[in-house]
Amino acid sequence: MSLRAISLNGLAEIGHKLLLVGAACFLLVYLIIAVARLAYPFELEWMEGGSVLQVQRILQGQSLYVAPSLNFIPFIYTPLYFYVSALVAQVTGDGFFPLRLVSFLSSLGCFAFIFMMVRRRTASLSAACLATGLFAATFRISGAWFDIARVDSLFLCLLLAGLYTFDSTRVPIRTLVSPALLFLAFFTKQTALIIAAGLCVAVLLTRKGPERYGFLLSFLLLMAGSFVIMNALTAGWYKYYVFDLPAQHHMVKSVVVSFWIKDIAQHLAIALCVGVVPFVKIGTATDARPGRLVQDLIILGSLFLASYLVRIEAGGYDNVLMPAYAGMAIYFGIGWAAALKAVGSDGNVKSILILAVALQFVSLVYWPRQQIPSAQDREQGRKLEQVISSLKGEVYLSDHPWYTEKLHKPSQAQTQAVLDILLASGSGPWKQALAREMAAAVAARRYEAFIVDSQEFALRTPAFDAAYELAESNLCGNAFHPVTGCDRKPTCLYVRRPAPQNASADIDKPRR
Repeated sequence: MSLRAISLNGLAEIGHKLLLVGAACFLLVYLIIAVARLAYPFELEWMEGGSVLQVQRILQGQSLYVAPSLNFIPFIYTPLYFYVSALVAQVTGDGFFPLRLVSFLSSLGCFAFIFMMVRRRTASLSAACLATGLFAATFRISGAWFDIARVDSLFLCLLLAGLYTFDSTRVPIRTLVSPALLFLAFFTKQTALIIAAGLCVAVLLTRKGPERYGFLLSFLLLMAGSFVIMNALTAGWYKYYVFDLPAQHHMVKSVVVSFWIKDIAQHLAIALCVGVVPFVKIGTATDARPGRLVQDLIILGSLFLASYLVRIEAGGYDNVLMPAYAGMAIYFGIGWAAALKAVGSDGNVKSILILAVALQFVSLVYWPRQQIPSAQDREQGRKLEQVISSLKGEVYLSDHPWYTEKLHKPSQAQTQAVLDILLASGSGPWKQALAREMAAAVAARRYEAFIVDSQEFALRTPAFDAAYELAESNLCGNAFHPVTGCDRKPTCLYVRRPAPQNASADIDKPRR
């Protein structure tokens, strides 16, 4: 071997180590961000308060799935995340902390399963570390969502656990435990059903004997049993919120192509190229068991499909990309090990490969400080609480209902849950009932004040101006913006106008 080749290989080894350091930095930065905002007492994202309200409802012994009203409408998710968070809340107390703690621990579980899946497939510690680091690096492009009070991290953790056990060497584990974990993932978020369906197909195509049907039968029994029980316990409302309403979301045509161009190619083009390596059989780092290629294609394809089908729906934010990004991280790690084995001692090619992957990580760098609420945000949140407390009667704060519940005032259904009813094509009776209930509340001046995110609320609410007047149009100033999701914050304060004099008192007055 020439001196030049030795030198190039030495540089490649140094570059490889620097890659591992960079991947670890992404993981460390995420951990710092998550810990820094774990106990933040206000919303990191505008629907977090609605999640807390659902947990509070469970703690009060009330059902999640009930007829829609101004007082409460559940989110269109399956319930496991909220019940798990309620168990934690019994120890930690209510608020955002228990929900975020569940999400944070679930995100650590996601990292662990990605690491273990790649390590098992490649026997490479560095490939497993790089795959885990790559997923950590997608934190910002997937909405900075890993640790917030939403269902996604628990869903993904259970899903990855199901994928990990699906490939177990022990038949009972991959036949019984894997479908059970996939069911729990579905019971956290319905998106898991897409991946579970893909794995059922993979089982039928690649496995034989009782195992072939044991997986499918286990999953179907859990699905059918949960549906019957939950529907019976909720008088049919489980089906309405979990299946009927989500099916009525309309498609956003502009995202059909932009998902592939922006969300995938623009952000993770190099990782995608490396992840393709196992599928073109370069190297021998992946095992060659019968059906492996079919299983890999179905697993990665179903993870992409799960993200894609939700992304193209109205309201599909960056968080729905988490399954696709997790799949890319896994196969990036497998492909990295395969590519290095194929390259062998060729220092030139290895250096180019390391440089390309380094550029991939550099492209995902973000500014951590922007993901952490400021001291000014905290202060503005306290001022908002003072405003709410100063209002003696009932305050309508549907955009952020936990703030009123926290201050021992009646809360309302979170705005997104209301919109799920109002914008659904098949919810005519409930849409009309909600409209009538709001009109009656406004006419009766039921609320002392309305605190809303936009003046559009007043414009689309009949007879609102006759009963309420605008008292403040910039309630939170330049602070209190959420760090992720829709940029919504309490902005407009409407107070009740003085009740008009009783017209009937003037009927008997003499006319001049």
